[in-house]
Amino acid sequence: MAALGLAVYALTIGGNRPARSAPQRGSASVPVCRSGQLSGSVAFQGGTQTMLGGVTLRNTSDAACSLPPRRPLVTIRWRGKTVPTAERDMGAGPPWPPAHVLAPGVSASVFFQWWSCGGAGPKEAVRPTFVLRFGHGLVVVARSAGATPPSCGGLGARRTLDVSSPLTEP
Repeated sequence: MAALGLAVYALTIGGNRPARSAPQRGSASVPVCRSGQLSGSVAFQGGTQTMLGGVTLRNTSDAACSLPPRRPLVTIRWRGKTVPTAERDMGAGPPWPPAHVLAPGVSASVFFQWWSCGGAGPKEAVRPTFVLRFGHGLVVVARSAGATPPSCGGLGARRTLDVSSPLTEP
């Protein structure tokens, strides 16, 4: 009953604003999102030797679900191969609240800064695919709509990738 009440609350908090909830406890929690409930899209732009952007996660199902509280592990893929990265926590991202519960149609964003320019290694324009792995077996695959500039492909040499936890616009 408590889960139903929380789901109704998440659906009715208004407009396009993301759903938020108190910390989840025990059997009253909203189920963790399944991979089939979320779609992913990537947008980024280049600047200061990096690709800066985010992966938008949208709940495409008809039921509310919760995101794991920690940031995902992210793999960048191009032409079926993993682009070597050294992932770390994004120290400073948007000052937005953490995403907890996603009502149907609601989105959250995982921000990244990919230090893909400069240094050794081959470079070419790439349209990467980001694979986000959360806890509980949740995996979201998001192909980029745009391509990096040819000088910032970040291929070959190991590059740093800063990643945030899922956040919602205030």
